[in-house]
This record gives sequence, C-alpha cells and structure tokens, in this order.
Amino acid sequence: MTCEAMAAQATRSLPGTITSTRQEATSVYNHRVRPAEPRSRIDWKKRIDALLVEEPGDVILTAVGDMIFNEPITHLQDPERKQLLRLMQEADIAYGNMEFPINSKPELLKPFYNFRAPPEFVWEVARTGINLVSLANNHTLDFGQEGLREHLHVLDHSGISYAGAGDTLAEAHKPAVISPLHARTRFAMLSYMRFWHDRYRSRDPDAPSLATIDPAKVTLSRGPGQVESVEGLLTSDLTAMDDDIILAKRKNDQVIVALHVHDVSHARINGIQNRTPPTEEMLFRRAVDSGADMVLGHGPHVLRGIEFYKGKPILYSLSNFIYQYRTPEAIPVDIVHQRDSEMPRPTNVSVFDRRDSPEVMEAVMARMVMNDGRLKKLQLIPVTIDDEGPLYGVPKLANDRRGAEILATVQRLSAPYGTRIEIKGWYGEVVLPAESP
Repeated sequence: MTCEAMAAQATRSLPGTITSTRQEATSVYNHRVRPAEPRSRIDWKKRIDALLVEEPGDVILTAVGDMIFNEPITHLQDPERKQLLRLMQEADIAYGNMEFPINSKPELLKPFYNFRAPPEFVWEVARTGINLVSLANNHTLDFGQEGLREHLHVLDHSGISYAGAGDTLAEAHKPAVISPLHARTRFAMLSYMRFWHDRYRSRDPDAPSLATIDPAKVTLSRGPGQVESVEGLLTSDLTAMDDDIILAKRKNDQVIVALHVHDVSHARINGIQNRTPPTEEMLFRRAVDSGADMVLGHGPHVLRGIEFYKGKPILYSLSNFIYQYRTPEAIPVDIVHQRDSEMPRPTNVSVFDRRDSPEVMEAVMARMVMNDGRLKKLQLIPVTIDDEGPLYGVPKLANDRRGAEILATVQRLSAPYGTRIEIKGWYGEVVLPAESP
C-alpha cells in the first residue's frame, strides 16, 4: 500500500472527520446548525442610510435582548455586522440586557454557567453604541457581591447608564435617567428580574443586591389527597415595582421597564419556550397599569410576541443579541453537566435544552422613533447570530430569506394580541394602534 493510500485509509477511519468524498459539508460539532450562508451581496450601507433619515425633533431608541459578551466585535468590517452596530451607534438611546458582570474575577457565587469580562472590556461595550443597560438578571451576581461592587464601579466610569442593581437594595430600585441633548424628553428606565428562586436579592437591604420580583406558590386543597399548586408573584414585590414606576413617572417624561423572566411555557419548540405564560403577561401589563410607557422583555432566549396594552408597547422577548457563552474561561463541559443536574429548577428545563437551537440564534432589534414624547414608528430589524466557527455568538443583519422567516415568526407570535406587523422590504414595522400616544 502506498503512503498516500495509507493516509487516506487512516483519514477515513477517524471518527467525525469530514473527507472530500462527502457531498455536503456539515458541522462535526453540532448537527443542528444551518448550512453555511453565501456571502451577502446586499448593499447594507444603502439600506441603513435610508432607514436613518430623521425629522427635526426625532428621538431614536434601539433595544436588543440578552448580551453575553466578552470578546471584541466592533473591529469587524463585514457590512452586515458593521451596519447593525451603526444602528445603535447613531441612536440617542441604545439599550440592551447586560447578562454578564465586568470585574477582575472574585470568587464564584453560584454553581452553574458563570460569565464575566475584564474591567477594560467596558470600553468595547461602549463602542457598540450601547449606553443603557439592565442589570437585574441571573448572571449579574455570578461572582458575588464583591464582583457586583466592582461591576457597578466600572460602569459608573464608563458613561453607560444602568438600572436593576446597586450597592444597596434601594439603589437597585432606582431608575437610570437619560436626556438626549437635542430633545426635551427625559427617559427613565427601571429593571427587574423574575426568577424561580430568591438567591439574587440580599437579605441585608444595605448589601449589594438586584431588583427582583420573587415567586410565590400557594398550595390549595382540592379534596382528600388532592392538592393543587398555584404559582404567582410576591405581592410586596409587585407593590414595590408599582411605587418605583409611579415615582419615576413623576420626574420623567417616558418610563421604560425592563423585565428579565425565565418562566417556562407549555408551548415549546425544541425545548424552547416561545409563548408568554399568563403570570408574565400579568406582570408586564401591571407595569403599564402603574405608568410605564413601554416594557421590554428578555430572558427566554427566544422571540416572543408584541402587544399594545392601553396603547403602550410590550415586547415580551427580544431574544438574544450577543451570545458568546463559549468563553475562553468557560467551565469544562463535564462540570457543566454535573452542575446542571444539581441546579434547583423546574424539572423540564435544562441548560442543554436551549443552547445552539436555531430559535436561540434569531432575534430582532426594536427601533423606536419618537417625537415630542409620542411614538411615531416601531421598526423591527431581523438579526441572526452565528452558530459555529470563530464568530460564534456574534450578531449580524439577517439576509432577506432569514429575515422574512424571523419577521413571520414575530407576526405569528404577535397575532394573538391583535398586533399587526407590516413588512417593509427587509424589515418590519408594527402598525400602531389609534390610541397610541
């Protein structure tokens, strides 16, 4: 046998090896990923130029979902990524859920996925255009109270406004306030987390903490040997949110409420919850009842529907935006499996239910155009996130085919709320109700 033949035979015997005899190249790491997309020929600069045309007095707010972010992306020059970031960089307010702490790595607090970035990385976050973040989520305390203290200190010196966490519980309940220089509108943002246990709020109100809305469970007797558990939310936490919103509304023109939720729905796609549970709908609507002008949801890591409640927009989930959970400092996979089995949670939820599923890698950026305190437009920019390779977790503008699929998903999820979304070529625009202010 020749050397070439021996090498060929050895190559064929290696498990998982892709050889030249295969008709289609597929990932040896993840069989669920989509086929590689051809390089885009879309003139993204021209499209974004047209979208960014403004009228005097317009205030632009962009909103994205979960950001697990620890490797630079702003240096990337491919148009579908560069122009996506441009939408945030040229907005007056660019919001995202910051689901990772920035610190110099104190001790771990919780036995699960732990995310972080070093202090100097805050400037990379700022370069994306993000200037407003919510911190009330289940990863802000990954490195404990000392890690949170450093995180807040770094943000305080970065120019990025935040809400949902603080050196005390009272500070965590304070709003972030932004006033665009060219407008008379003053914006406040409050941030809360709804999770299935209460480890994220300190028992000491003077210690670093998050603003949380904790679960409550009532067990009802339905007869001999028959009981029923009814889940809800702590009334005291709901009242605290009401009071925060009322106070913020007294001092500001527009109040945004960001809610990070992890409740599980009975409607699941590949283990993904895409329908908003009734308890969460009640929570989001209650924020509007208390005076919120818009409510932004995240946490399920998938898209959910859009509702106008009493004329105010509720975006139940924007999905992910930056999803770099495979970090250089990631916990080894065997430890993740062990910790996943030990983590207290509903029995039908697993960390492996969600990661890498196609729905997790699809999102929208919400782009709101306001003028004189009135919502003029609510545009939906479809986004895809790379699901393999060196740019894993990095977002980009969706090509026309994928964009149409994403917008169709949002249309389907929003239809039960009576919300209509018109397709404007490559992006969507929500039809505003007549009573919308």
